Amino acid sequence: MFQALISLVASFFGVQESAVAACPNPALHETREDCPWAAITRNLEGVSDPDLITKVIEDAVPGFLSQLDQDAKTKGLLDLWGLSRNIDESNLASGKKTVPPNLIQFFNRNWNVPYDSQFVIGHAGLNHTYGYLFSILETPYGYKRARYVRHEIEAGFGIKEGIFSGHPEKGTLLLNLTLFAGKIAFRGDLNAKAQIDALFKSKKKSLPKDLTRFDFKSIHPKRVVEAFKTETDEIEMRTDLVPFVRYNPYGKNTALLIHSILIKNKGDARLITVFPVEAPFVERLLTKEPMGESLQLKLRYNAALPFAVSPEKMIGKRTLSNEPK
Repeated sequence: MFQALISLVASFFGVQESAVAACPNPALHETREDCPWAAITRNLEGVSDPDLITKVIEDAVPGFLSQLDQDAKTKGLLDLWGLSRNIDESNLASGKKTVPPNLIQFFNRNWNVPYDSQFVIGHAGLNHTYGYLFSILETPYGYKRARYVRHEIEAGFGIKEGIFSGHPEKGTLLLNLTLFAGKIAFRGDLNAKAQIDALFKSKKKSLPKDLTRFDFKSIHPKRVVEAFKTETDEIEMRTDLVPFVRYNPYGKNTALLIHSILIKNKGDARLITVFPVEAPFVERLLTKEPMGESLQLKLRYNAALPFAVSPEKMIGKRTLSNEPK
């Protein structure tokens, strides 16, 4: 199937198959886990024809695009995510985009979620799920898709492998991840929690049983809250750190990080990103970062604030809590 994909792209561009990107590429530190995602992106570089993009993706990952169609029709799902920056912190100097704009534009045809004209600031849910699967930007922590192809999250919480992958048997990547992360991140927010509970109820028959039956009382997150005020807004940046409850045989990560933002007079809390982290990362965030007031804060994990919110200085307080009120 993958060879057929290469032949299709080669014939379309009129080049030899050997000139089309292979996968994995050891020189780029790729493994089989990165395929076919990385090859699809490289082979579609600069391509804007939606029919060709559809054909290439569907031939390589049959049924993948139906997830985006399902998500677009799921009421309230896209609204549970905030905004993110499509330039990783490690590439701020170069300005290299994490997810290629041609794929964001293609994926966003049915979603119609906010993006700026340069595809730098946009929907965190699209960027950090489907977008990251196709990212070919290697960061100091590796490729962004690792969180969805290594199955560390599922292993760490004792749920069936593939629930948070590019091709789950039931549900969609975005829906499954939103429900799991939202149940944790929004546990202290009545309105947002109600939206998550309503989604669970409305989609119960089409969701993985391991997700609907998961005992959220069995986990014990710790939350770092960074809060500051502008002339018009009061903002909370929340980082939940959730220790794995099972041994993770696929890597060194031992906890799940869930980042969300609440702008108090502009609606409910919104998810920004979700990824597994190692123990030293957790320890540094919980014990090495100064706690208290009048601290210089910054946006984390490639989060972005709404276009109408542009604080000149992010001076505020950082606190640690086990359970939010």
